[in-house]
Amino acid sequence: MNLHALLTEAIIFLVATVLVVPLFERLKASPLVGYLLAGVLIGPSGLAIVANAEEVEPLAELGIMVLMFSIGLELTLERLKVMRPRILALGFLQILITSSAIGSIALMTGLSFGGALVVGGSLALSSTAVVLQLLSERHELPTRIGRAAMAVLLLQDLAIGPLLVLVPVLGSHSGTMLGALSLAVLKAIGVLAVILIVGRLALRPLFHVVSHARAAELFMAATMLILIGTGLAAAWAGLSMALGAFAAGLMLAETEHRHRILETIQPFRGLLMGLFFMSVGMVIDLRLALNHLGLVTVLTLGLIAIKALLLLPLARLGGFAWPGAARLSLILAQGSEFAFVIFSLAEDQGVLKAGVSQPLLIALAVSMAATPILAMLGGALGRRFEPYEAPGIEMLIRAAQDIQDHVVIVGMGRVGRGVAEKFAKRDVPYLAVEGRRDRVVGAKAAGLAVFHADATDLTVLESAGIERAQALVVALGEAEGAAHLVATMRYLFPGLRILARARTEAQGRQLTRAGADDVVVEKQDAGDRLASAVAVSVEA
Repeated sequence: MNLHALLTEAIIFLVATVLVVPLFERLKASPLVGYLLAGVLIGPSGLAIVANAEEVEPLAELGIMVLMFSIGLELTLERLKVMRPRILALGFLQILITSSAIGSIALMTGLSFGGALVVGGSLALSSTAVVLQLLSERHELPTRIGRAAMAVLLLQDLAIGPLLVLVPVLGSHSGTMLGALSLAVLKAIGVLAVILIVGRLALRPLFHVVSHARAAELFMAATMLILIGTGLAAAWAGLSMALGAFAAGLMLAETEHRHRILETIQPFRGLLMGLFFMSVGMVIDLRLALNHLGLVTVLTLGLIAIKALLLLPLARLGGFAWPGAARLSLILAQGSEFAFVIFSLAEDQGVLKAGVSQPLLIALAVSMAATPILAMLGGALGRRFEPYEAPGIEMLIRAAQDIQDHVVIVGMGRVGRGVAEKFAKRDVPYLAVEGRRDRVVGAKAAGLAVFHADATDLTVLESAGIERAQALVVALGEAEGAAHLVATMRYLFPGLRILARARTEAQGRQLTRAGADDVVVEKQDAGDRLASAVAVSVEA
C-alpha cells in the first residue's frame, strides 16, 4: 500500500471514530458496538469505502496487544493471590464444559474432529474488550461480579496461546492431538516464565532511568518497546503476540510506574481497539447475513443460551446466589474477539472452510453487540429477585461528590461495622466500603453509609474521595491485604492519617511498619477503640 492510500484509509477510520463515539455515548451504548457497525458499513460488503480489510489487520492486532497489556497491568500479584480457588475453578470448568458442549454439537453437524475442536474452544471464550468496557462504564470492575468476570476472562485469555499453537498442528495433521495440546501448554508456560523472569530483572532498572529523565516521549517509547518486544518474543516462540503483551503487563504491574503507564497507553488503547472492531466489522459479509437471517439468528441465540445456561450452575457452585449467578452468566454469554483471529488462522490452515466460519463470525459479532442488552437483563433479574439493594460504586461516587474531611472505612466485618456505628452516633462524616454483598446489605438495612466494592482497588478509594479524607480506617480481616493497602496509601498520601486493626501483636507490628499511624490489636472492643482514636485525631 502506498502512502497516499494509507493516509486515505487512516482518514476514513478517524472520521468513523469521531462520528461513532459521541453517537453511541449519547445512546448510552458501548462505542465498541458502534465500531463494529461502522466496520460493516465502510467494509467491502457495505459501501466498500475500504475495499480490503486485510490491510488494517496489523494495526488491529496492535489494538489487541494494548488491551492485553493493560489487563496485565491491572492484575498485580496481590490481586492474583486473593483470587479465590473457587473462582479460578469456575473459570477452568467454564472453558472445559462449554468448549466440550459446543464442540460436540459442531461434530454432530458434520465438522471434522479438528474443526469441532477449534469451534468449541473458540466459542467458549468471551469478549474481554466488550465485558471490561461494559463493567468499567458501569463502575462494576471492583465488585464481586466484576472480579469473578475478570478471573474467568483471564483464564480464557490464557487458553488462547494453546489454541493458536494447536491450529497449525491440526492443519498439518502431524502428531497426536494430546501430544500437540500438551506441547502447546508446556511451550506457553515456558515462554511466559522466561519473559517474566527476564522482565523482572531488567524492567525496574530501565524504568527507574527513564522516569528520572522526565521526558514524556521517552517514557512512552520505553512502554511501547516493552509491549511490542515481548509480543514479538512470544510470536517467535510460536505463541500469540497478545499473550506476550499480557506477560509484559504482568511484569510492569509490580512496579511503582504502573499507574503512569496506564495513563500513557489509555488514549491509544481506545483508538486501536476501535480500529480492531472496525476491522472485525469489515470482514462480515452483510449480504450473507441477510440471505441466511434465520441461520444467523439461530446461531446467535443458541450461542448465548448455551454459554449462559452452562455457566449459571457453575457460578452458583462458585458461591453466587442465583440472581448474581444469572448476572455473571449473561455478562459472559457473548463470543470473543479472539475467535475472529483463531477462525482466520483455521481457514488459512485448512481446518475450517470459509462457508463454515462466515455464519459463525456474524453470530459472534451480533452476540458481542447484544452484550449491553444481556447486562440490562441480568440487572433486571437481580433487582427482581434480590430483596435488598447493595449500593455499588456508582452510588459511592455520588455520595462522595459533596463530602470532605470525612473518614473512609475499609471493611465492614464486626470491627468495621462497630466503627461505622460509633461514627453515625457522633455525626462523624464517613463512607464505608465492603466487598461482601451480604455485609453491605445488612449494614445498609441498619442505616449505615456502606457501599459494595473492592476497597483494595485504588480507583474505589479515589471514588470515595480519599484525597479529601481526614483519615482512613483499615478493618480488613486478611493481614497481608491490610498491610499492602496501608503501605500503598502511605506512599500515595503521606499526610493521610491511617488507623488499622490487627488480630495479633505480630500483625500490629507489620501494619506499623507498613505506615499505619495507630494500630488497635483485638484484645478489647477494637471498633470502639478505633473510633475513639479517630475522634482524638480529629479534635487534635
